[in-house]
Amino acid sequence: MAYHPEDNGVFCATCGQEQEPGTRFCPNCGAAVDPAAGMIPQSGPAYDIHRPVSNYLVQAILVTIFCCVPTGIIAIVYAAQVNGKLAAGDYAGAVSVSSNAKTWCWVSFALGILVGISGIAVIFAGG
Repeated sequence: MAYHPEDNGVFCATCGQEQEPGTRFCPNCGAAVDPAAGMIPQSGPAYDIHRPVSNYLVQAILVTIFCCVPTGIIAIVYAAQVNGKLAAGDYAGAVSVSSNAKTWCWVSFALGILVGISGIAVIFAGG
């Protein structure tokens, strides 16, 4: 029986890899497919699993040191989770925590700039 991906359109629920009919385990990430339920159609956003995911760890450390410690620590926590999720085959989870790390890096940077400008304004105002 020939495999025609345009007829099937089913994807691994874990990593998003397109699957052949009758597959019991995803050849990409090894996730088991429930034979009673059959293949799970792709739902949600499609991910390019070959595209690297940035962990933003360096940026998180820098904004923690130079900008805002509390929000920088949150960014470090999210950044530290990216590689573990990738190693576990959870590409969607890695993309999600990478996005959270990036957001918290920007929040930390913005708070650091805001506090710095406020401090300079107070000094020049003679306060």
